[in-house]
Amino acid sequence: MRHIAIIARLAARDWRHERMLSACAVLALASMLTPLLVLYGVRVGLVETLRAALLHDPAALIIIPAGSGGGGFTNELFESLRRRPDVRFITARTRDVAAEMQFVARDGSHVPLTLEPTGHGDPLLERFGQTPPSAAGTSAPEDIVLSSSAAGKLSASKGDILRGRLGRRRPDGALERAAFTARVAGVLPPEAIPSDTAFLPLSTLENIQDYRDYIAVPPRGWDGAPAPGTERRYESFRLYARDLDSVETLDNHLRGLRVNVITKAKNIADIRMIDGSLTRLLMIVALAVGAGFVAFTLSSSLAAVRRKGKMLGMLRLLGFSRPSLLCYPLCQALLTCAGGTFTAWLLAHGVAVSIDSLFAAQLAGGAICVIRPEHFLTALAAGLALSLGATLYPAVRTAGIEPALVIRDV
Repeated sequence: MRHIAIIARLAARDWRHERMLSACAVLALASMLTPLLVLYGVRVGLVETLRAALLHDPAALIIIPAGSGGGGFTNELFESLRRRPDVRFITARTRDVAAEMQFVARDGSHVPLTLEPTGHGDPLLERFGQTPPSAAGTSAPEDIVLSSSAAGKLSASKGDILRGRLGRRRPDGALERAAFTARVAGVLPPEAIPSDTAFLPLSTLENIQDYRDYIAVPPRGWDGAPAPGTERRYESFRLYARDLDSVETLDNHLRGLRVNVITKAKNIADIRMIDGSLTRLLMIVALAVGAGFVAFTLSSSLAAVRRKGKMLGMLRLLGFSRPSLLCYPLCQALLTCAGGTFTAWLLAHGVAVSIDSLFAAQLAGGAICVIRPEHFLTALAAGLALSLGATLYPAVRTAGIEPALVIRDV
C-alpha cells in the first residue's frame, strides 16, 4: 500500500508538471462530453416542461364521457371509480337542459349561466385557491363560485348576493317560477374557464333538476310530485385522473366498460413519443461519445507509457512492484477524466443558461435545458468507469516494463 500511495503522488505531480499536455487532454475530453450533457439537459428540460405544463392545467387530467352511457350513469359506477387509486376527483353531472339558470345582474338584466357541479377536492377550483361550496339545503343563500366572465357580466364580486330565477311548466301547462338566492364565495380568474359558469354542489343541481322535472324538494319549499323510487341516473360526469400516466389507464378502463370518453391521452402520448425519441437519440450520441472517449483515453495512455518507459523502468529498479506501477497510468487517466468532466459540466451549464435565456419568452418560466448536479455525478461515474477500462491495457504494459531497458541505456 505504501508503494501504491507513492506512485499515486508521483503520477499526480507528473500530471501537473505536464500542465500543457494535461490541459489539452482535459479540453479534448470536455469537448466530447459537453454536447452530450447539453443534449441530455434538453431532453430532461423539454420533457419536464411539457409534462409540467400539462400537470399545471387541470384540463389535461380531465376525463368526460362522449355520450350518456346508454341510459345514464349510476352512483354505483361513481363509487367504484372513486375507490380507484388513479382517480383524483369525480362528480356526477345533471342533464344539460336542467343545468342552466338566469341570474339578475346589477343593472337589472338577466344573465344565463351554466351550472357546473363541484365538490371537495375539485382540482379546477383548488388550483386557483377556491374552496368548493357546500350545499345549504334550505332557502338560505347558496354559496357559489363564478367564472371570471360570469362575474363580469353580473358585475358581481366575492360576498355579493345574487338572485336567480328557475322556471318550469306544471302538469296543467301553467308556467311557474321559483326564486333562488346565492352568495358569491369566490371568482375564478379568466384562465380557469372561458364560459359563463357557476359552480355549485351536486346536491343543489339535483334539487334544481328535480324542480324542473316537477318533483317536490321539501327542504327548499318547492312542491311537486313525489320522488320516484328508482335509482337516480346522471347524464354525464367529470373525472380527474391522479396524474398523466393515470389518464391512459382510466381511458382504457372506461372503454372496457363501454364508456366512450374524451381525454388528453393523445397529448400525453405525444410527450411520451418525444421522450422516447430523445432518449434513443441520446443513447446513440452517448455510444458515439463513449467510443471516442475510450479511443482517446487508450491512445493517450499508450503514448504516455511509451514516452515515460525509461522513467517507469527506473521505478522498477528502485524496488517498486509491478502491481504498484499499474496505478501510474490509472491515476493520470482518472485525473484527466475528472478535470474533463468538471469542465464539460461548467460549459454545459453555461450553454443551458444561454438556451433558456434565448427562449425565455416562449418558456413562461420553464426551462428547455436542465443541467443538474446529479447529471454531473452520473457523467463523472460513467467517465471514471470508462477511463479505468480504457487504461487497463496501458497499465498492464506499464507493469510489464523491464528494468533491463534502463540498464542498457545507461
